[in-house]
Amino acid sequence: MSVEELKNLDVTLSIKGTTEAILKAMNALTGGAGDGAILDVIRQKLLEVDEAFERPLDSPEVFSKLKGTAQKAGKSELEAYCQEQIDMIAANELHFKGYTWMFYGDCVKATELLGKAAKLAPKHPLAAKDLKTAQNRLDKAMGELSKAEAQIDKNPGKSDAWTKKAVAMAAMGKLEESLQYFDKAISLDPNNPDALGKKGAVLEGLGRFSEAIPLFNRALEIKPASQIAKKGLNLADYFTSGEQ
Repeated sequence: MSVEELKNLDVTLSIKGTTEAILKAMNALTGGAGDGAILDVIRQKLLEVDEAFERPLDSPEVFSKLKGTAQKAGKSELEAYCQEQIDMIAANELHFKGYTWMFYGDCVKATELLGKAAKLAPKHPLAAKDLKTAQNRLDKAMGELSKAEAQIDKNPGKSDAWTKKAVAMAAMGKLEESLQYFDKAISLDPNNPDALGKKGAVLEGLGRFSEAIPLFNRALEIKPASQIAKKGLNLADYFTSGEQ
């Protein structure tokens, strides 16, 4: 691919096509004086992807290869940019995992993963924000547990109190232990959509998607607007779609 063809490439038409075009351009580099102009155009295309999609080109291969080429060509700014994008791509994966664990209710794992994402890529748009949310939930978990237990002592027949105890246990990383308290909440009120949805999320965290799905469906029957049930079903589909 010529420099002019790359310059005229519309990155919004296809991320895959853009990735292939950049790799072709990189393969055409000779190590000579003309490489500088091609590298400048490649960087411009990568910036256009950033602007158009509000995220970097999701190709560690491109950035790793380009970083080495930029280093050899003495293009320190491009080299630094590539490293930043490599870190951002890795942080995106950590953020997704951390945010998913926060949905499951486990704020211990969520805090660990989101903390790694925020440290790796300080410019990540969501890592620091979601880390703060997970940390706040974890910090409050012990107090919420004490409040729930006090409510249970006062009125053991209250489903919501058992749900709160279960949620607090899950937040502290005790997913398996929390299930018995969700079960108690549901036994007291089988139509408690909050307990059904949050138990489903915990079951997903334990990898028990087949048990979680009926709970999400039941929660939606009771409360069609239940966001936890909708998201839980989406995650179940995402993680099990390849299973036979």
